[in-house]
Amino acid sequence: MTFRLEPQLSHALSGVRVVDLTRNLAGPFCTMLLADLGADVIKIERPGTGDDTRGWQPPSWNGESATFLSANRNKRSIAVDLNRPEGQDLVRRLLRGADVLVESFRPGSLRQRGLDAQTLRTAAPRLIYCSISAYGDRGPKRHRPGYDPVLQADTGIMDLTGYPEEPPARVGIGAIDLGAALWASIGIQAALMQRDATGAGSHIQTSLFETATWWMSYHLVGYLATGQPPGRQGTGTPFIAPYETFPTADGDLLVAAANDGLFAGLIAELGLPAIGGDARFATNPARVRHRGELRALLAPAFLLRTAAAWERLLTKRGIPCSRVRTVADLAADPQLDALGMLVPYPHPAVPGLRLVPVPVSLDGGRGATRNPPPRLGEHTDAVLDELDIDAATRDRWRRQGVVA
Repeated sequence: MTFRLEPQLSHALSGVRVVDLTRNLAGPFCTMLLADLGADVIKIERPGTGDDTRGWQPPSWNGESATFLSANRNKRSIAVDLNRPEGQDLVRRLLRGADVLVESFRPGSLRQRGLDAQTLRTAAPRLIYCSISAYGDRGPKRHRPGYDPVLQADTGIMDLTGYPEEPPARVGIGAIDLGAALWASIGIQAALMQRDATGAGSHIQTSLFETATWWMSYHLVGYLATGQPPGRQGTGTPFIAPYETFPTADGDLLVAAANDGLFAGLIAELGLPAIGGDARFATNPARVRHRGELRALLAPAFLLRTAAAWERLLTKRGIPCSRVRTVADLAADPQLDALGMLVPYPHPAVPGLRLVPVPVSLDGGRGATRNPPPRLGEHTDAVLDELDIDAATRDRWRRQGVVA
């Protein structure tokens, strides 16, 4: 089956120009979302090396960083040295025709280059300026550097990940980076709507710390209510039981019996209906209090069938469950094709490149498929053409290393 992308969502931000001063993951994922929605995103990269993620390999695909490929489609790349006055002036010229600037520098570092929010918004009051940082621009940690796993450790996420008897573990994806990208893109879109009404731009700010705290919100409220911090639960959760993986005859199965009706169906399918009459397991709060005893009764039954057999039987009863699958299993899942969640992008260096589109559709259409992830500085000349930079200036800038 071939999934054809319709144009609706890809035109949502048509006519919006974004100057992208971000690197790594949070910022590039934010600007890629805007590009997928139709914005013209001009990615400013360091001459010679480009975005840090170009060097984050393996894994690579025909020599291209898989991480970079995943976060930079539908953008144009120009290589500009922001430490040189000419490079800073070039960014200002780009901003004359831009709506949004997104940056992920440490708070205060762009002020030295005259590219901070206050300076630029004074000159261009309609500009929407978005800053993504590790800890925000105020508070005792504002100058600390931070990557996703650092914030997982700092905000308690890592303390909750893994099994009680094992050391803490990081979540296996950049959940904080990707979450910050979402919040930044939501803020930018809200600011665009507000500008339509008021004519004024905004300074959008978000951070990895704020995103991580948001992910921890219900655990944080639970602690404030009880004074008891949650502990590592493995595959379980502290307030529902059974809601965890069980070993089967050939693999692990995640079962989520999140209410009394689902629990009744589960014990009936397991052939353990008598458990339903036990006061220790009559309600979810009771099951949580007696989690260990409940697991000891359920676990032997799961060993009698394979994970696939249990998945089929429990799903038929409407009980949420899944075998624990791998990334390889996901890549082969027909559901991906049915939803159009792997889209081909012709790329000069990566034949067969496929990327994951935005996970939302509008009237059946997803985001844009205009351009593959750019090569470093691929669009420098095209952008300089748009700015009417003459050939002599370009040659001088190239000799000086201002652009590449």
